[in-house]
Amino acid sequence: MTIPFDSIPFALTGKRVLITGAAGGIGSATARACARLGAELVLTDIRDCSALAEELAPVSAGATAPRVTTHVCDVRDRAAIDALAETVGGVDGMVLNAGAIAFDDWDSLEWEESFHEIIHVNLLAPMQFARAFLPGMRTRGGARIVLVGSVAGWTGGTMSTTGAHYVVSKGGVHAFTRWLARRAAPDVGVNAVAPSATATAMIAGQPSPAVGSQLVPRVASADEIAWPIAFLCSPAASFLSGVVLDINGGAYLR
Repeated sequence: MTIPFDSIPFALTGKRVLITGAAGGIGSATARACARLGAELVLTDIRDCSALAEELAPVSAGATAPRVTTHVCDVRDRAAIDALAETVGGVDGMVLNAGAIAFDDWDSLEWEESFHEIIHVNLLAPMQFARAFLPGMRTRGGARIVLVGSVAGWTGGTMSTTGAHYVVSKGGVHAFTRWLARRAAPDVGVNAVAPSATATAMIAGQPSPAVGSQLVPRVASADEIAWPIAFLCSPAASFLSGVVLDINGGAYLR
């Protein structure tokens, strides 16, 4: 694919991008990044995203506001995902960001129930979204899927309280990314990001991760995860396929 000299390969103008978990820290930051790049946004979450949609329209004074639609969707419900795909139609980018984490003790009697919840949200739900949306994405030309894994999927966890179920779910996301990249090729590009601990509500109140030995010795901001995701949605990433992009401040080098 040759990118025309007079184009901006990072731009998302004219592209429809669906983001799951859009009300959360990384999800909302990704929506803001994609909006600034000109994308039309489809925001989904189990929570209402209307306040974020109002914030993003217009993106800045005098700018042409991207169209923003919001949909409440429980990613644990396959029927709801299928209905969403029917309602939304084709998209050019899909960021499968919705996630869950639990800090419960795996010796507890309730842990198995927690395990199924984490696996369902973090791993099965992205699979269900891919099943529902991939056929329509194949016809769009240059469509992109971005999944959200975690450095924990490589290392076993960077926080003392990281649970086995979360680690396994994110390792599964990395493996599924490679599988889906083969399944979707060459019509749809599939990649993922693997962030380290990020300053969002998801880890609020937990012991601070050990970041002193990182090459960049601090926790990431949501924006620092969002902009690489937006890049993976753009034409500039057209020759990336099956990549799990590490965004971890040098916490883990591979």
